[in-house]
Amino acid sequence: MRILFGYHYYRYPVDVRQTTEILMQRYRDAGFDVRAFPFTVNPPGPKINWPYLDTCWRRGDRQLMKFYEELADALDGCDVLYNYGGQNLHPEFLRQLNVFKVMQHFDDPENSETVSKPVAHAYDLCLVCNRSEVDRYFEWGARRAEFLPLGYRRDDADPNLTLDQVLKEPRDVDLTILCEREMPWRRERLDKIAQAFPQGRYHGLGWSAGFLAEEDRIPLYKRTKVGINLHNSSGPINVRLYALPANGVMQICDCRSHLGDIFEIGKEIVAYDTTEESIELCRYYLAHEEERQQIAAAGYLRAVRDYNEVAVFRRAVGRIEAIMAESRQAPTTAQAIEIRSAIARRRSATVLLSRWHQICSTTQSLWLRLRRFAAKIRGNMQKLKAHR
Repeated sequence: MRILFGYHYYRYPVDVRQTTEILMQRYRDAGFDVRAFPFTVNPPGPKINWPYLDTCWRRGDRQLMKFYEELADALDGCDVLYNYGGQNLHPEFLRQLNVFKVMQHFDDPENSETVSKPVAHAYDLCLVCNRSEVDRYFEWGARRAEFLPLGYRRDDADPNLTLDQVLKEPRDVDLTILCEREMPWRRERLDKIAQAFPQGRYHGLGWSAGFLAEEDRIPLYKRTKVGINLHNSSGPINVRLYALPANGVMQICDCRSHLGDIFEIGKEIVAYDTTEESIELCRYYLAHEEERQQIAAAGYLRAVRDYNEVAVFRRAVGRIEAIMAESRQAPTTAQAIEIRSAIARRRSATVLLSRWHQICSTTQSLWLRLRRFAAKIRGNMQKLKAHR
């Protein structure tokens, strides 16, 4: 089964294209026939939110159509389109593709309205990384929606860490939290924790210590006894959920209602409902080292077995194969020529509208510049009058 893995190629200090190609090679080494393609218009660039994506499609936007033509060529000979992140593909374009279409999304519910909700119905399978949001996809018209753990990548943990080290090596950092502290509600919760454990390590946007260098992240985790995890809203869904135990950190996590579907509560992870409860649990396990180590070890074993990058991708591919077999749907390859023709027809049909919008946009931009220029002249004239 030949898979085209679509990813978001954005500007970042780390080369996203290079790191993705390295990941693809690890997938191929594990036996998967997969290659990557940036699902980004004019990469590197941002994701397009739904209202603007729909507008660009209906206008026949030249850059978007060019991206779709290139994607059609890349899909030729593939059996599966795998949209990792759910970005930039319009439902009407997706309907033209004679391949099995998969979307994996991990930004619900914060970005549901502008990313996943408008397009979920156009995919054959939606893999939802937030366990608590799966049912919403059916409300949005999805044909199939299933939970898929986000997991962690090789760069998120030390592959040489052993169970014996988790159980026996001393750790000199009581508590570590690596996350942003900008949102007011998050800041309030985090400040309570930091005040309770001033000896802890806290890094990220909004912390006085600032960001932690990437090369220092895993060494810090390997020195850490306890990690408190918290979410913006529903969950659990973040990389910390998997990276903390993969580095031998005992995790105390919120989102109790669905946490047990990922780790065994009380054995592999500890759950809490309130900030005050998380503080009390942290104090307890820092005072009971043997219990902390046992939970950390069990969480470590579960993470490295079930939630490493290859195990998670194998689980996704297994579901795709099973659904195809159940529906007796043999893989079919995309026909690049047919898709390019359909895109060309849309571009031709909307070229006048597209040009009209471009003219309007240019005119509006010029008008705004003239207004700024006029305001600047008026300001200078008033200053001259004042000096006289």
